[in-house]
Amino acid sequence: MEKTVLIPTDFSIASLNIVKNYLNEQPAHVRLNIILLHGLHQTDSITGLLFYSKSRLLQDLVSKEFNEGCDVLKNKYASKIRSMRKDVFSGFTQAAFNQYVEANRVDEACVPILYNPKFKNNSSFDLMPYVKASNLHIESTGSGIDVPMPERGKVAELFFNRVPVS
Repeated sequence: MEKTVLIPTDFSIASLNIVKNYLNEQPAHVRLNIILLHGLHQTDSITGLLFYSKSRLLQDLVSKEFNEGCDVLKNKYASKIRSMRKDVFSGFTQAAFNQYVEANRVDEACVPILYNPKFKNNSSFDLMPYVKASNLHIESTGSGIDVPMPERGKVAELFFNRVPVS
């Protein structure tokens, strides 16, 4: 079985933990197309629009550590991941988001139970209101408690199993 899942991201390692948790919850026979989606308001300037390049924009938004983390997940879960791509949503309306979901044939969204995005770009925005208002099936993943970890923000955080210590 193959399905496409949308996961809102701020391009941090913490958002890749959402992907890892979701992959761990999936049965072995499921193959996933994962879309890591970031909300970003576009510029109004004519020059900015004339020279707009999504690939250049993604290069500016995505850190080297995030790309390494994506590669780690693709290698570790190669049997479950058919594709994983980073994308930007810049619409202003729910209808635009619904069209994005339909055009990309998204089957469900995966959202974290506890996750507060920390955007590096002032033009970034939270996609959660759009996701919740859509007709997508929403899977929640993760833990309701924040576990302190020594490697926060680094690729090694993906290897941490978030087990609470009492």
